[in-house]
Amino acid sequence: MRINTASGTLSKEPELVEPIQNVTVVAGRDVKLSCVVDNLGTYKVAWIAFDKSAILTVQHNVITRNPRVNVSHDGQRTWTLHLSKVNATDAGTYMCQVNTIVAKSQMGILKVVVPPYIVDNRSSRDMMVQEGASLNLTCSATGTPPPSITWRREDYMKININKTYQTTEFEGASLPLARVSRMDMAAYLCIARNGVPPIVSKRIQVSVNFPPMMSIPHQLVGAPLGYSVTLECTIEAHPPALTYWTRGQDVMLHQSNKYHIDEKPGEVSYLTHMKLTIGNLKKIDFGSYKCVAKNSRGETEGLIKLYETEPPTPAPTNPPSYLDKLFKEFHYKTTNSVGSKGNKMMLETSGNEQQAILQDYDLGGDSELGRREGGKEGRRMDEERRRGRGGEEEEEEGEDQEEDEERQQGHYLTKVLSRGTKGSEVSLQQLLLAVAFLQLDLFLL
Repeated sequence: MRINTASGTLSKEPELVEPIQNVTVVAGRDVKLSCVVDNLGTYKVAWIAFDKSAILTVQHNVITRNPRVNVSHDGQRTWTLHLSKVNATDAGTYMCQVNTIVAKSQMGILKVVVPPYIVDNRSSRDMMVQEGASLNLTCSATGTPPPSITWRREDYMKININKTYQTTEFEGASLPLARVSRMDMAAYLCIARNGVPPIVSKRIQVSVNFPPMMSIPHQLVGAPLGYSVTLECTIEAHPPALTYWTRGQDVMLHQSNKYHIDEKPGEVSYLTHMKLTIGNLKKIDFGSYKCVAKNSRGETEGLIKLYETEPPTPAPTNPPSYLDKLFKEFHYKTTNSVGSKGNKMMLETSGNEQQAILQDYDLGGDSELGRREGGKEGRRMDEERRRGRGGEEEEEEGEDQEEDEERQQGHYLTKVLSRGTKGSEVSLQQLLLAVAFLQLDLFLL
């Protein structure tokens, strides 16, 4: 732009009217930096990598040989620098400069963040050590900003740093393990993070070698002839052991109709559970059996003795109840003398036989209920003598009253059966009611 004055015409110099924005970008992405210039006129705009003192572009021309650099102009006042697929080397200060007599410029900062990356050739690989040895696991990672390293076990169990210090997570580029044991055998994860996704990790398997060890839950096992029996042993070994069963003079046993051999892995990799099932035991099957385990570190064996026992006896049946016994015997003694008439029964058993049955089961005997029964019977006989046994109707009313009293006293069954011995008719309902009252008396006793 030119301005006319009295002394002549002056040109207005360019101005950088907006600051360049600082940008943070993840490596591998594209980025743009913009420079806004007013009154550019015939002057030119250049982009410069300030830290490297390298000119990148001038006006529409790209000066650098970097193919990822480009420049654009919107046709008015904005000049934009394009960087594609940026990497960590692109980070730094970028300057937009106008070539006036005294150069005018602005600067912006490009920050490139890089996700963490674990360098395999500078990190530990899978390791195998002897039990009791010490080792140090290392993990090297790069990234921007520099990543932090943490360790944990893949199974989330605690890490035994030494005999006095355990932790679920350990921070640092190296993980020291002192005097490792079989319990330290696991996969360890080296985890690198720096706030830039993604988080990365490396898996390092630590194997601990030791000779086989064996535990036997039952060293003496008894079983009867004709039965089946199972012998068991548990083995700890690494590398995994060769396992088998023997008997007698170390004769190896094989899978057959007689022997069933089962081998299952345990809760941890170095555990193995072994079972030997012997079917249809005979005399020759009793004796000594061995569980044997061998690996490159050593061997071990466990002895189990199988002996003969008596077969189990059947459990006793429940004894009959008091009432069951009572009515079974009563039924036996009266089977041939009981007749039916509708829903009534005629009990023709003799009075002596009835009295014997009742005495056998302590009905009206020495108990408190028996004493009450005897006293009640005496009162009834006195009353009959006073009445002179007059009138069939009076006798029936008296018997009804006696039945009411007997229900209250609890020995209704005794009188009902006594009536049967005298030739009187006894209804089925009366007999059942008598049984109910007898059960109540027994319960109260």
